[in-house]
Amino acid sequence: MAGTLAVGAGGRKRTWGCRSPRVAVSTARRLAAEVLLRVEQGGAFANLALDGALRSAGAIEPREAALCTELTYGALRWQLELDRALAAHGARPPAELDAPVRAALRVSAFELLHHPRVPARAAVDQGVELVRALGLARAAGYANAVLRRLSENRAPPPPPSREADPVGHVAALTAHPRWLVERWARWLGIEEAGKLAAANQQQAPAVVRVARRRATRDRVQEVLRKSGIESTPGRYSPDALVLAPGAPPALDIEGHEQGMFQAQDEAAQLVSLYAAPPPGAAVLDACAAPGGKACHLAELGAGSVLAVDLHARKARNIEEAAGRLGLPEVRALAADATLPLPGEGPFDVALVDAPCSGLGTLRRHPEVKLRRTPEDVDRLAALQASLLTQVSRSVKPGGLLVYAVCTLTREESDEEVERFLAAHPEFHPERPPSGWALPAADADCLDEQGRLRIFSHRTGTDGFFAVRLRKEPA
Repeated sequence: MAGTLAVGAGGRKRTWGCRSPRVAVSTARRLAAEVLLRVEQGGAFANLALDGALRSAGAIEPREAALCTELTYGALRWQLELDRALAAHGARPPAELDAPVRAALRVSAFELLHHPRVPARAAVDQGVELVRALGLARAAGYANAVLRRLSENRAPPPPPSREADPVGHVAALTAHPRWLVERWARWLGIEEAGKLAAANQQQAPAVVRVARRRATRDRVQEVLRKSGIESTPGRYSPDALVLAPGAPPALDIEGHEQGMFQAQDEAAQLVSLYAAPPPGAAVLDACAAPGGKACHLAELGAGSVLAVDLHARKARNIEEAAGRLGLPEVRALAADATLPLPGEGPFDVALVDAPCSGLGTLRRHPEVKLRRTPEDVDRLAALQASLLTQVSRSVKPGGLLVYAVCTLTREESDEEVERFLAAHPEFHPERPPSGWALPAADADCLDEQGRLRIFSHRTGTDGFFAVRLRKEPA
């Protein structure tokens, strides 16, 4: 029986051949769409929502779990491109559709545009059944029409001309918001901005930090290998191990509960190494969750580490992680670091790993670029200034203040530091001590002023910025 699609681009009517028999939607596609809904509607982080969905699914085949992961991250990573393609073949833009329809169409559009080995008919049929599975059978016909049109050429609309609109060209090719590419282009130039945006479209590898108190890197590699997980030493941090693709979450790997390692990107490890606390130093980690840097600072020889976080639950998680890693030096406190910490300090070293726009973590958290706005950058810069000012008062004369953010905007990095130094002449920048990390870090991760400045397209890690500010002796 032939089916007529009444709604089409330009009001056209199109008739397809015999309609395919109903197929069962795959578990991977259904879970991926459900995760996308949690991310969009509930504000969840994709990695946490995906882990929860896979755990709730129970005995899911590894191949299905891998496909679910790829579809989830792929749909988020390329969402702006997918929406352009869907809008070109539908009567309404995706933003005007019901959320479940939007999620199902994005999953199928990702397969059509980025999985050429998946037959077009299979991707279309799965997308239609996915709409039904999500409770919107009335929209199945519309989904069928849009996906069939997209399946004819399996390509998004062409990007703007590179010559006429270089920013728009890069934004379209790399599925980044235009405002973000504009800022990077003003700062780095359009060529470098394009390379950075392209690097963000790659999946970040899983990385763990070897717990110095519990194990050596060779020992952890041996334990991982027995679990069927290959790993390679990091290029910059002496404590990093990069896990091979397909590795399960660190929480599920043998050796984690024994405190042999902690999940942490190599760039984040470099922040603690860059802080380089003197042996026995009293250290404050003012924005400490999830606790990786606080624990690393203790492993590096700090005499005590006070890990402060605004939320009591996160503070408890930090203490649990420290206990698992055998670090009694770490004490967690639920408090607001923009206010004085009564009875605490002063400290030899204070780390302000400040809340930020997170634009250095887009390989790992692609949903961030879909949520952030230029106004967020300005709002967060004001919060960072408040944190720096308050925490600086807890630093001993002659002590060290380290400011760090996992983002790549001038407003939250250089400009933030310049404003702070102008208002606090008792602090001055300094370079890291020699031997703070592996030699490659000096060449790839430090700028001419000795500030930690990490770009994903240059290092293959998350993006980070950090600066060391020394307080004048009394």
